Amino acid sequence: MDKSIQILLNSFKNIASVDVDNFNKIEVDNKPMEINEYDIRNVLSATEIFDAEREANPIYRISGKIEFMSMLNGLKNTYSTFSDFFYPELINSKNASNSFDYYLVRPTSGYTQVISGGSTILWIRYFKVIATPSDFDIYPAGFSNNVYGEQAYAFNFNKDFNVAPYLDNFGFPATELFLYAQYKNSSSPAETFYFTQWNNTAGIVSPKLAFVPKALVIGDVIKTTAGDRIGDLIEYSKSTFYQAQLSPQAFYIRTPYSGGYLQWKYNPLIPFTLRYFNDNLSKANISGTSYEQVNSIPYYATDMGNGNRVWRTIMPQGYFDPLTGIGVDYPFVNKKRYLFSNIILSVAPDLNDASTLAKFSEIWFSRFATPLDITPVGDINNIGKPCL
Repeated sequence: MDKSIQILLNSFKNIASVDVDNFNKIEVDNKPMEINEYDIRNVLSATEIFDAEREANPIYRISGKIEFMSMLNGLKNTYSTFSDFFYPELINSKNASNSFDYYLVRPTSGYTQVISGGSTILWIRYFKVIATPSDFDIYPAGFSNNVYGEQAYAFNFNKDFNVAPYLDNFGFPATELFLYAQYKNSSSPAETFYFTQWNNTAGIVSPKLAFVPKALVIGDVIKTTAGDRIGDLIEYSKSTFYQAQLSPQAFYIRTPYSGGYLQWKYNPLIPFTLRYFNDNLSKANISGTSYEQVNSIPYYATDMGNGNRVWRTIMPQGYFDPLTGIGVDYPFVNKKRYLFSNIILSVAPDLNDASTLAKFSEIWFSRFATPLDITPVGDINNIGKPCL
């Protein structure tokens, strides 16, 4: 049996002591509180958490490799005769690093409508600068050459890009960014530049316009020194939430030499695919629809009027459509998506130009050859026989 213990007051222990209450008082509160239940059997999925973080993250870091495929690659800057285009120089020659200024651009607002009369409408799409050559690092790639043994170059944009606020003329979120390669025209000999412009009433190509390249800063729309905007041709259907490039932009370079000139062409806008839209079209009407359903409609859905919305969902990272095979799966580390792209920068002779075609026709060995109906004579049947 437990012994009873009596606690004496301090005043009984010492006449000079003060009685003190040594017990803590407990206050009884009747406020209702929510009980947070925790199930110790709940298992966290690291994969699900990773996928959720990646899908919610809109930040990209872009790098890649450039192969400059052209007869201009390796040429000296002071060519003077037609034969100079066939003798590459080892030093002080053109290459992917010194022949172009590189910008990163995105589709912006202010497209020019082109009347087509069909079910879809054609537009000239324009682009806004989000990174300049000062944000672009390019250097020879180690142990890497193209098929002609010429040096390939690696590149990297030394800044991150948050694509969340990027919307185009139709309110589409960014699914592509573009590398804008602006050729550095030589002054000796004086090279000239032309770009493609589309007729605003019929969607046909107008005569190429000469222009002088303009140094651009962040926020500029790609344009010439005269203020002419440069873009590509796309088709757009509002009812099906669809747009696609119909015709890319083409730049033309005229390189003069003694006795004539050669004309070259290339596409200056090279796409980086960030993500894809799903092929399935979604439709909804927000009139009288529950809050949960309205909240599930993405912010970029197209308003068709009368409360109707159409959109296509963005395919998740790591998912590839089993029918089309399209999809992306970029590494996701340190809260960034790392996009790497192999680029073939092709500057080819423009054989639609009469002067260029005439010069290259001279070196087509079988261009105007006449076959001879003569049986070749050989000694293959005398192999192994004694010499006479």
